[in-house]
Amino acid sequence: MFEKNIANRFLGETKTIKAKTEYELHEKVRKQKKQWKEKENIERMKIDAHKRTISALNAIREYRSLLEQSLTASHIIEWENSYDKSSFTKEEPLKETFNIRVGVPKEDKLFEFFLPFLKKKREEKQHEAEKMYQEALTQYLYEKNQFLNEQQTKNSNIDSYRTAFENGDLNNVERYFTMVLNYAPYPSGFSKEFVLEYDETIRNLIIEYRLPHPSEVPNQIEFKFIQSRKEIDEKKMKNIDFQEFYDTILYQICLRSIYECFISDYPHHLETIVFNGWVHGIDTATGQEFDSCILSIHADKEEFIKLNLSQVIPKDCFKKLKGLSAGALHHFAPVRPILELNRHDKRFIEGREILADINSTPNLAQMDWEDFEHLIRELFELYFKDIGGEVNVTQRSREGGVDAVILDPDPIRGGKYIIQAKRYNDVVPPSAVRELNGIMNDEGAARGILVTTAYFGKESRDFVKNKPISLIDGPQLVYMLNEHGYKVKCEINKGKKETS
Repeated sequence: MFEKNIANRFLGETKTIKAKTEYELHEKVRKQKKQWKEKENIERMKIDAHKRTISALNAIREYRSLLEQSLTASHIIEWENSYDKSSFTKEEPLKETFNIRVGVPKEDKLFEFFLPFLKKKREEKQHEAEKMYQEALTQYLYEKNQFLNEQQTKNSNIDSYRTAFENGDLNNVERYFTMVLNYAPYPSGFSKEFVLEYDETIRNLIIEYRLPHPSEVPNQIEFKFIQSRKEIDEKKMKNIDFQEFYDTILYQICLRSIYECFISDYPHHLETIVFNGWVHGIDTATGQEFDSCILSIHADKEEFIKLNLSQVIPKDCFKKLKGLSAGALHHFAPVRPILELNRHDKRFIEGREILADINSTPNLAQMDWEDFEHLIRELFELYFKDIGGEVNVTQRSREGGVDAVILDPDPIRGGKYIIQAKRYNDVVPPSAVRELNGIMNDEGAARGILVTTAYFGKESRDFVKNKPISLIDGPQLVYMLNEHGYKVKCEINKGKKETS
């Protein structure tokens, strides 16, 4: 008689299989395991359906409480948390480490007196260890000073930004409220796309916000395992319920965006906010894409702050504030914005033509820095002109920042691109790449492009991995110009760092 004890941990079942022959035992074990596996797969699918249902209901709950989530969050930018307070973590090299590595023997005066060659050998080893130690110490001090200098620069820039914002500098007011809206907590996967414009004369902020399309909003309410088909079916909201749910979401986004800007305005730069909510989609009747402003509201700070937003019905509150919409929002009926955004960035300045005479420039790395910025603008104009993109050079600011802005109208690929042009004669420091990443976040940009006459190190290239940042070094810049028929050279003089 043959027997075997088998178990399935997932199901928590055990069984003793008995058979007259070893072959019969093997077949019985195989069949039992197969039955368990089928049962296990069904149980796993039931568990999966349950988990997906919970996840779906949580997602709906998050979207239903968008306004409530905002009311419980802090929206004032905590400047202290922005400072880099990290310490330099690399350990200072120890001389003893190199003595051990080289194998410097301990001094033995008696032996060395009788055997002078031992002293000479020890001193040679000591000299070798000392040389290695000094090289390591020099490298350590260089890296530490570079770290501290970059940290000081970053923190000084934060101080300058804070002061400029608190003093009402137009660009930095817009930058601050862009950060406020970008940092506002939303459900995972929610896409924030908006443009701001501040008018210091009337102390008004315009927010143009791309509202989510119905296809971007969760509408599954249950996942159920169907025993007969061994499949999981999903159940969605009824159309009438989803339409009400969708409209409520849009009203909440509108109200919370206004609230977040007003409540974070501790220097009191804002008296009013105009919020224009836009939706991009495809007209199913014509197949054509559309961009419609479907709601617009002009909110007074004094009136808005008095609202008890935790108790309001978003739609009713919107109407109370005399917001404009043409019927149910899910119909996408357009309305005229109360106040429209001036799409001309006040930082933009008139471009100069540099490309026409670029062939006579002996070396890009020695160009005037302003000419270099205008050259980059013209070059990217060539790349974007066929798709209707707009490239503008910005005014020079004390904090550095944006050198040029590309506005790509493509609804899928497009958006705002930030360009920085660095006319260096040495490796671009990683701090320049990190600075661009920070500016992109502040500006709400889709992509950043850093162009230099020099080159980028490993740390910079590692930093941009999986980030929407393109690094264009000197050889790539020359290649791009050559592609358009311009014969130029870019020869850097290492050690002479000149930045635009």
